[in-house]
Amino acid sequence: MGSTTTGIDLEFVDKIDGRKKYCQIKAGPNVINYDDVITMKNHFKSAIMLARTNHLPVQVDDFLFCLLYGEPGRKNGFIKALEKDYAVVIGKEFWWRFTGDPDFYKDLITSIGEVANEYNMKKTVQAVIKSLAVEIKKKFEGLSLWC
Repeated sequence: MGSTTTGIDLEFVDKIDGRKKYCQIKAGPNVINYDDVITMKNHFKSAIMLARTNHLPVQVDDFLFCLLYGEPGRKNGFIKALEKDYAVVIGKEFWWRFTGDPDFYKDLITSIGEVANEYNMKKTVQAVIKSLAVEIKKKFEGLSLWC
């Protein structure tokens, strides 16, 4: 389920430990920078204080930084910095905790690959190129451009 807590993207019951988790979610292992680390840590600290104020039984390990895809060995330095204070779950581990199915991530990747192989994007790409060419021609028609 989505979250009503500022700075928390998703709340779910972890299928591995049965505890409610509060998550920041990003796509993959190279999506954050230094400023994001500070922001996320502040969001987690605020959410922890709010939960404790409301007498919710939370632990620091209930606050996760989740990456939808990737491998643990591919995290960038900023994610490693965040991981010093908060748990980071990536790819297979995230989907296992979220669904309870240890093979969900592998099955998801396989399914995406099958769909990608079945869909030919050549016509779509050609149509976009043609459309852009027409726009560019209209925009610069009558101008003398020297390179």
